[in-house]
Amino acid sequence: MKLRKKYAWAWLLWVLAFGLIEWRAIVDDDREDEDFTLSHYVRRLLGRNKKKTIGNWLFILGLGGLFAWLIPHFYLG
Repeated sequence: MKLRKKYAWAWLLWVLAFGLIEWRAIVDDDREDEDFTLSHYVRRLLGRNKKKTIGNWLFILGLGGLFAWLIPHFYLG
């Protein structure tokens, strides 16, 4: 498999940007006991620890569908 350099660099920058945002959210002192990481936002969208809304259920279905497609896609191509 041959990788195109411009796409390899773009994906690398995307991963580095995610890492920088996540790291900054973890070390942020101004968060007032609130977490601003990706996992925090996903938990909020999942409606954890509260009554679920239609938006929460749509997010759950969408995320489940994404993983149902993505995992076999990575392994099977």
